[in-house]
Amino acid sequence: MNVRFRCVLSTVESDSHLWNLVYLQKLLEENGASVHNLGPCTPVESVADAIRADRPDLLVVSSVNGHGFHGAQVLLSGLRERGLEVPCAIGGKLTTAVSDDDRVRRELLDLGYTDVFLGDDAIARFRGFLRFGLAQGFSAWRADPALITPWDSANSVTRKVS
Repeated sequence: MNVRFRCVLSTVESDSHLWNLVYLQKLLEENGASVHNLGPCTPVESVADAIRADRPDLLVVSSVNGHGFHGAQVLLSGLRERGLEVPCAIGGKLTTAVSDDDRVRRELLDLGYTDVFLGDDAIARFRGFLRFGLAQGFSAWRADPALITPWDSANSVTRKVS
């Protein structure tokens, strides 16, 4: 295998699922990554230690238990508190309601995630992200803007019904 970038692969502390990580490890390796898979239920300090030791080009976080949104916030905030900056992609099933995906994506992008991959086309979009990252660097990636649904808009205007 021709290693073209280093990657730390993690989940959040509340997620005990393993197969998503195995799948992503193989996908990343097929795309040129040397992967350090931290396994399920990963504490923030373990992710921080791996970033310090491995100096990866990319951190990939996956959660499929439906409760990853909170853990994703805790993880990135914890890394920032420790002075650690690395391009970070996250995806999977981060909430229990698909209707929350746009809001969750927007909030995680605002927090500083490089991109958030949710929905039926998440893997296809993630592959595109990997191709771009290999060609131009992961930190050069600019995520598509997150949708703002009318019910989430703080600036929404209430229309009168005639």
